[in-house]
Amino acid sequence: MSGDSSEQDAGDECAQAGAVRDLGADGHTPLQRLREALDQRGLGPSDLERVPEPDPKGRTLAAVLILLYPRLGASDAPEPYLVLTRRTEALARHSGQISLPGGRFDPGDRSLLGTALRETHEELGVDPAELTIWGRLEPEWIVVSHYLVSPFIAYAPRRPDFRPAPSEVAEVIEVPLAVLLDPTTLAEEIWEIQGVERQVVFYRHEEHKIWGATARVLGKLVALLTPESAQHAIARLEPGAVLPERQPG
Repeated sequence: MSGDSSEQDAGDECAQAGAVRDLGADGHTPLQRLREALDQRGLGPSDLERVPEPDPKGRTLAAVLILLYPRLGASDAPEPYLVLTRRTEALARHSGQISLPGGRFDPGDRSLLGTALRETHEELGVDPAELTIWGRLEPEWIVVSHYLVSPFIAYAPRRPDFRPAPSEVAEVIEVPLAVLLDPTTLAEEIWEIQGVERQVVFYRHEEHKIWGATARVLGKLVALLTPESAQHAIARLEPGAVLPERQPG
């Protein structure tokens, strides 16, 4: 659980009044570039809220939320952050892994955006009424679980008061957007997965390793903010990417 002191909370409160301006409403900052990129896709409310059709390949439909919000950073100025969770070991799927808030589509949700908002409320206690929906990214297919995940992007003008559900969330992880935009945070290791050694590329943040589908979804976000000349680093996150040969050490 990310433990914020009362001093940090007070500082966040002081910073948030002008945070929208500082984070991109009036300048060519990462959040402004992101909004421009999403606006160019031309997805209106009717596109984001439509009832999804069954997947022709039989994949389970799901949705996650990339929730951006202001928080004081290392420079004591408001910076854009996003929230991830570490799932509890008791969960049947992807237990113990780091993920974006979200889950499977339920017919009662009416839309995949509704799924993302419902799950974020259930997992973290975030009120959907406090969020502005900015758009969505291309779906991500999770091969091991046969899920087709639609990522949505939302913005909160103030840092949410996260109230994690103990049955689902073991830890709340707040990540500065600047960490993901720094290509040096991408690392590579050899892991044994289901008895097979694999090269895994992941984002490093503090003691956390953000990998797999979560890293790929975040890579899609970063790709909207990164010059084409730098996108080769992000491409390393994709399944089947050709990675450099290991050097003997």
